[in-house]
Amino acid sequence: MPVAVSAPALALARTRRRVAAGWLLLCLLLAAWPALAAPLSAYEHTAWVVGQGAPGDVWDIVQPADGSLLLATGTGLYRFDGRQFERPAPPNGSTFPSSNMTTLALDPDGTLWIAYYNAGISRLDRHGLTHYAQAQGLPPGLVPRIERDGSGRLWAAADGGLRWFDGERWQVPTAAMGIGDVPAQWLLRDRDGTLWVIAAQRLWRLPANGARFEPLALPVAPFSSLALRDNGQVWLADRQRGLMPVADARGLLPAAEREALRRPALLAKRIRFAADGSLWGSLVDSGGIFRLDVAASAAAPVEYFDAAQGLASTTAVPVLADREGTLWVGTNLGLNRFRAHQVRSLTLPGPADPLRTLYHAPDGQVFAYGADLRPMALRRTLLQVPSADLHRAALASDQPLWVVDWEALRLIRDGQSHELHPPGLPAPRELRAVLPLGRDEAWFCFGDQRVMHYLRGRWDSDPALPGHACTTLAAGPAGAVLMGYPDGELRVRRQHAWRHYTRADGLQVGPITATAMIGTRIWVAGENGLALLGDDDRFHAAQTDTPGLLEGITGIVRDHTAYYWFNGSRGLLRIDASTLEQSVLHGRPVEPRLFDRGDGMPGIAVQTTPMPSAMLAADGLLWLSTNQGLAWIDTGVAQRAGPALQPRIGDVSHGQTQQPLRDGMVLPAGTAQLQIDYLALALSRPERTRYRYRLIGLDAHWQDAGTLTRAFYTNLPPGRYRFEVVAANQDMVWSPVAATRSFRIAPMWYQTLWFNAACVVLLLALILLAMRLRSRRLTQLVRARLQERHAERERIARELHDTLLQGTQGLILRLHAVSQASHTPPPVRAALEAAMQQAETALAEGRDRVSALRDDSDGYQDLGAALVQVYGERASDASSPALRLNVEGTPLPLRRAAAEEVYLIGGEALLNALQHAHAGAIEIELGYGLRGLRLHVRDDGRGLPESMAEGHWGLVGMRERAERLGARLRLWSRPGLGTEVELFLPRHRIYRRSPRRWRWPRFTGESA
Repeated sequence: MPVAVSAPALALARTRRRVAAGWLLLCLLLAAWPALAAPLSAYEHTAWVVGQGAPGDVWDIVQPADGSLLLATGTGLYRFDGRQFERPAPPNGSTFPSSNMTTLALDPDGTLWIAYYNAGISRLDRHGLTHYAQAQGLPPGLVPRIERDGSGRLWAAADGGLRWFDGERWQVPTAAMGIGDVPAQWLLRDRDGTLWVIAAQRLWRLPANGARFEPLALPVAPFSSLALRDNGQVWLADRQRGLMPVADARGLLPAAEREALRRPALLAKRIRFAADGSLWGSLVDSGGIFRLDVAASAAAPVEYFDAAQGLASTTAVPVLADREGTLWVGTNLGLNRFRAHQVRSLTLPGPADPLRTLYHAPDGQVFAYGADLRPMALRRTLLQVPSADLHRAALASDQPLWVVDWEALRLIRDGQSHELHPPGLPAPRELRAVLPLGRDEAWFCFGDQRVMHYLRGRWDSDPALPGHACTTLAAGPAGAVLMGYPDGELRVRRQHAWRHYTRADGLQVGPITATAMIGTRIWVAGENGLALLGDDDRFHAAQTDTPGLLEGITGIVRDHTAYYWFNGSRGLLRIDASTLEQSVLHGRPVEPRLFDRGDGMPGIAVQTTPMPSAMLAADGLLWLSTNQGLAWIDTGVAQRAGPALQPRIGDVSHGQTQQPLRDGMVLPAGTAQLQIDYLALALSRPERTRYRYRLIGLDAHWQDAGTLTRAFYTNLPPGRYRFEVVAANQDMVWSPVAATRSFRIAPMWYQTLWFNAACVVLLLALILLAMRLRSRRLTQLVRARLQERHAERERIARELHDTLLQGTQGLILRLHAVSQASHTPPPVRAALEAAMQQAETALAEGRDRVSALRDDSDGYQDLGAALVQVYGERASDASSPALRLNVEGTPLPLRRAAAEEVYLIGGEALLNALQHAHAGAIEIELGYGLRGLRLHVRDDGRGLPESMAEGHWGLVGMRERAERLGARLRLWSRPGLGTEVELFLPRHRIYRRSPRRWRWPRFTGESA
């Protein structure tokens, strides 16, 4: 069925389609939008003057590959790294022929050419310093310029004549070259390889790979100079006729074109085009420097900068634009730096009310107004017009303009102003936040208790909202509305339903100062930080290594190139969107690019405004509301990150010694504390350079050094190390390759390997000595105990002999007397004789045991023979089971006490087999193994009954003896299949000494 759509919804849809079309057009055109040239007021100027380490009489400046500056001065050659000046000495103990240097030129391989005031030319390369003077073909006089042509030939413009270098000598141009030996003042090679020459008071051209100079019909005053514009034009600074373009790749420009752009009043010594297309130059006869926006118009005003504005001196000569776009000016009293502010303050010509509040229209335009509620259109093309024109442009816009403050709520639509009057809220109203949603709809937060919705002239409140007002409002896709509250909570309206987020959802940023819904991402900023709503419907706090960097954010924007911008209490922050989101969601710290006062920010983000303090216009300008007025930044230009820095490792300090840290250096023994210096050359903002370093061999991870240029290590042990350092520029672009130096710390004598080995040997010897002493002590204790035990055994033997054995002997005699009596019946006599025979056997066995108590001899060393003897004593007749004895391995000396217990256990097992098993055969197996002694007693009898009384057949005694020995006793028996008893003793419990492992076991067998 058809769906009815309200007129406001259709209007809102049309508005959104127009906004989408506008952003599409922006993506197509913004890359080609011309960059805005910065006026001199938008540059930060820094001067290094004589007396503060800077040299005077700076005549020329070049930038070598390492990013530093080389200065040719009246007092010699200087190198500047952005922090300090130093005078590099020539290699191999050589000296410069003069300290009055006037001209520098760099070859791609790093060779430096130095021209002197009336002292020739020197070449400084990796081989050393080579000097060329009149003897090598150079004419006397000043050499203002050295340059190579398109074929690589080196030329020198000298007052005494033009020369070219053949590799050994300086040659006069031949007649075939078409120019001859004429005085020359300037050389310039353009991007096509054409060499432009000012010589003999006219302009010459040598085409790339050409052999003959072409004179051009243009007279030139002496001491004039040239500069190349980015469009290929060659500009001339004529000492008499002024400044003008003179040629391009096609040749000399028409006279009318030259005259149309000529500035006759600008008499310059040197000129240079900056990265933004503006022309800079040093004025003749003092007067400082000038800047001219040649792309603006033929009548563009000239800006001047002299000693009164802070220039180191009114006499300036060289002008250089380095690889970062920074301008350098040398004077006779020091060096000057001009660094363009990327953030520009909005300065309105004529009187105007300070603008504080921004408004973003549905079509992408940005407007602003101040306390007078007069809206101003903020456009790239209207930056230099009076405020009245900005106001007229705002009123002429077809966009609805919401202009609000505590006194008035005003909607300007189609040039007509409409006052809004919320019911029950007379002016002045404490307006905290407003969210315009089109031509006829907006949300308002009033005071502490009112959140009101305005739609086509009607005011209402949402009963689902709490009874206190919000502090921030923001819109999202599909009609979403975000409300932030001073208690740090957030409410999000989707599909007419509200979702409430609190600290329980991870939202812990303090009182909310800004919210934004960009795509599906919801950002919330507060007084204490920044948070992002993750896919788990919980907020994740953004982290940074710089305290306070993410606090007080009141404006959140994402531009068309996927960069986030945050306007906060520390300045403006920029960071790549994907990097930021992934870092926040995974708990990693972020490293945003900070734009502060050094970048042109007039102040910090305004903290009390009903609208966000950052808004992106459709033309690519990001507008910022600060506590010092409005500012803007061109997002297309600001995203061009500077070149990556390559740090250099300098000196290493240890003890009282400081020396360059070279690869493979060996530091002296005893070095425990190190100090390693490093530096990355960043001429534009050296104070923004950040470093990380690590010492391989000690550090497991990179150490964040911040802006420190020195690493400290203490308590370093001897060994091999590798120091690595990387640097990040102000755009947080890190070095692709770390600078490294390997070194070794020699050990002290007590840290050497042989000393450590000796200590280990000594320690082992001490351990062995202690073990021997301990063993000797234990042996003495054991001997004493054995002696005590032997004495006790003798006492027991005496008592047994004196009591039990003597009594038994007397009993036998009495029985014998009774048996021999005449009145004793024969049957009784036979019984008594049998009893006496058993008594005598028991008495003999008792005497043997008593004798064993007295004797410590090795009576049980031959266990097999002892057990066979038991069998012989107990086997009564021929019906007894057969006995087989197997001995495996070589019999070893046994511990007497352990051997006796083994004998008793084996004897008990053998007696059980003889008396109870009804076996046909018994087998005894003795194994003398490496691991220990193994005894098996097997029979093929009837086996043990399934139920047997506890303690029957001596099993309990056998187990007790085995436990006392530390042996393993196992028994197997099945009815009708016989019984097997196994006893195993570890070698350290049974053998007097361990068996030799290299002997093979020997198997023997005996039968009985």
